[in-house]
Amino acid sequence: MEYVGEHILPGEIGRLSVSLAFAAALVAIIGYYLFEKTQNSNYRKLARSAFAAHSVGVFGIVLSLFYLLLNHYFEYDYVFKHSSLDLETRFVFSAFWEGQEGSFILWLFWHAVLGLILMFTAKKWESYAMMVFSAVQAFLASMVLGIYPLGLKIGSSPFILMRETEDNLGLPWTQFADYLDRFPYFMDGSGLNPLLQNYWMTIHPPTLFLGFASTLVPFALAMAALFKGDLKSWVKPTIPWAFFSVGILGLGILMGGAWAYEALSFGGFWAWDPVENSSLVPWITMAGAAHLLIVFRNKRTGLAAAFFMSILTFILILYSTFLTRSGVLGDSSVHAFVDLGLSGQLLIYLLFFTLISLGLFLYRYKQMKTPDDGDDLSSREFWMFIASLVLLISAFQIIFSTSIPVINKLIGPEGLIPILEDAMAPPLDAIKHYNSWQLPFAIIIALLMAIGQFLKYGKTSLKFFWRGIAVGFASSLVVTALFAQLYDFWRDPLYLSLLFAAVFASVSNLWFWLKKGKGKLSFAGSSVAHMGFALILLGALISNARKDIISQSQVSLGEDFPSNENALMELGDTVPMGQYQAVFEGMEVEKDKQFYQVSYFKDQNDDSPEFTLRPFLQMSEQMGPNPNPDTKHFWDRDIYTHITYSSDLEAPSPEGYKNEAEIKFNTGDTALYRNHFVILDSLEYRSPGGLTETAQLMLNRGESASYKDYQISLDSVSVNARMDEETKALRAAKITANLQVLAPNGKVQIVRPAFIIDDQTKEYRDTLLEEYNLALRFEDVETSSKKIILKVSTQLEEFKNSQQTVLAANIRVVNVMGNEFSIQPAIINEEDFTEYRDTSLEAAGLKFRFEDVDAETGDIVLKAWTKKDEDEKPFIVQKAIIFPMINILWIGSILMVIGSFIAVWQRLKA
Repeated sequence: MEYVGEHILPGEIGRLSVSLAFAAALVAIIGYYLFEKTQNSNYRKLARSAFAAHSVGVFGIVLSLFYLLLNHYFEYDYVFKHSSLDLETRFVFSAFWEGQEGSFILWLFWHAVLGLILMFTAKKWESYAMMVFSAVQAFLASMVLGIYPLGLKIGSSPFILMRETEDNLGLPWTQFADYLDRFPYFMDGSGLNPLLQNYWMTIHPPTLFLGFASTLVPFALAMAALFKGDLKSWVKPTIPWAFFSVGILGLGILMGGAWAYEALSFGGFWAWDPVENSSLVPWITMAGAAHLLIVFRNKRTGLAAAFFMSILTFILILYSTFLTRSGVLGDSSVHAFVDLGLSGQLLIYLLFFTLISLGLFLYRYKQMKTPDDGDDLSSREFWMFIASLVLLISAFQIIFSTSIPVINKLIGPEGLIPILEDAMAPPLDAIKHYNSWQLPFAIIIALLMAIGQFLKYGKTSLKFFWRGIAVGFASSLVVTALFAQLYDFWRDPLYLSLLFAAVFASVSNLWFWLKKGKGKLSFAGSSVAHMGFALILLGALISNARKDIISQSQVSLGEDFPSNENALMELGDTVPMGQYQAVFEGMEVEKDKQFYQVSYFKDQNDDSPEFTLRPFLQMSEQMGPNPNPDTKHFWDRDIYTHITYSSDLEAPSPEGYKNEAEIKFNTGDTALYRNHFVILDSLEYRSPGGLTETAQLMLNRGESASYKDYQISLDSVSVNARMDEETKALRAAKITANLQVLAPNGKVQIVRPAFIIDDQTKEYRDTLLEEYNLALRFEDVETSSKKIILKVSTQLEEFKNSQQTVLAANIRVVNVMGNEFSIQPAIINEEDFTEYRDTSLEAAGLKFRFEDVDAETGDIVLKAWTKKDEDEKPFIVQKAIIFPMINILWIGSILMVIGSFIAVWQRLKA
């Protein structure tokens, strides 16, 4: 069958590019291997050409996917799932790497760029290092192959058409050549998660993935040294790459923290989420590896530790990939990807490089021994080694707690090897759990950074040491006392210790740079980086330990909105908010965003506010309202606000109903709702019979047609799709005609006949109007004119097999005056689709819907709405937090990254 409207060529170019990238990486491995065996330069030329071809393939993958996204070719599964027509062009980048396949491609891209650089700079390490690079690239390229040799799935392709996906193969809609035009469902995509429609999403992932990719260079050079048996000379060319990795990966992590603080509503910059942890842990071990490489370069000691930490970092990158993409963290992290069926492939990827690298490390371990004269306790190398050991233990604690779901799957009571009697429970309060472990490690690291610069390699005299740290130590005591007094740290010894350690590390490194380095930029690398990290610790400590929630309410707002953390603000009213008087000024709508303007006055008698904030809710059909904070920045504090609820969240229905509530009760029970007693008398189940066709009508939108004494009008046609929960692929489509039937007595009935395309069948869902003895069947849509074909019937005969069933609730509603009303809301079930017949009590301003039946308790779930009160004031519930001295953290972040890159420059010069 030749499908109409599909754009096949760009997808084929993308698939060809993936195949080229995969095959060329394999050829590069073979070429470099043969060169090492024969020293025939032709093999090296072959290998270089193959890696260049691989890079061309990777760039082709990137360009092809961008082309599909920019042109909105929704026939492609990846484009459909991650973009939409209304997506701003600047967020196409975000859509590119939102999904697993896109992030793999981004990773491939950075590896290709770094590999090309390494290929021409690695010199004698080129062959083995590039073999490792090419092997990694072959594995990554296989992740986006999307092929099924012998029924085995290898990779998930972003260039697969929706009709080619496993879940859609053979479905009835795939039999229509013009399915793209026939079904409105395919005319637009699902759209990008609103939380990701932020400029941070365009810059944070590529920076973070460059950081991930950069860890491969030290790993590849370490592996090259192990393969060649030349275990020492790899260190010098590796050091700049190690510090580049520390800097760029640190920058990516800090960008994620800034994004969380600026655009997410959990109230902070770090939540110890498993995916956050998975990026932090390799950075910690990479920092340890970089410093161990420096130790070996200067003192020829600690070689095995430098090898181990360099290898471990890349293994942790692979392990993090497995954690976040295998689906194992699906219940413990909001950031984790769903499993695309690649968990086995990811595990092979992880085990392959883990076993080879650690096996080779153990094989060469005896050769790594260096002359052991015993490191002096006063030597710089001794304490740098201790610091690296502390970093390793810190990383182990984080990754162990993060890996609890994996541990349970391996050795839990229902695991692969059921050793544990009870499953390990993840920490209930993640922030408290990780902070309790990591605070002591942070204190030790900060203290070692403070004194490390004043220690010499070999041995340090006590007089030299104390003379070096005296100024910094004394100054730090004064500054610590000042901060402790301002922010009341005296009562908490652990916080006070970290406060001193962070201040000491900052002041000490600044003093060292000014005194020893004369303030020269060329001498600034380590001092500025250490000072920056210490300021991060200081800013994080003060801003989080002494944050002040200034939004509070005098009335209960419900369990979802604690009154000691949330303020109820009616339009125009003044609410105390810390030292300010806050006024909710109103709401403005901009596209899919609701901005809430809140003005802050020093005194409620002031004519003009000190400042105004506009936190907003981004509305999404898939995810509902997403809070986005707005923050007022001062030099010494931030006032961070976000909306937790708004009366404008639920727009009134066309009839003016809002304020949705839920009632659960059983037969004979009575519930109280809005000064009315709601009594469930009984449930009634009935299945209407069918009627015989007597006429066929064809209608377009807005058109009317007559049948006997009835006038039938078509308002619209809607599509209701059933999706696979994991893949979001289309499983069935229900096409509904929204009709109005005008009876001879002037009464108008709204009816919705439909048909369902499901599992190679077409089933009809007819509508019966018992009062008129009238039935309507939505037969089809006429291809050429786009008119619907409607069959209308009046005699019981042909439609006996209708699957429609009605479950009605017989309910009495009694007001406080004793007036009683009978209502009968109902559920109309049609296999996997459900429609509701609501009942309104106009006089009371109430509407009811029979929503569901609780299978466990037998209770029915009744939804209720009230008529909008025209005098009701709009209101919001807002949370506001003061983060003191948080700018110290951001200054520290900038300094740490700058210092790391200065260190790279220094090492390259050396």
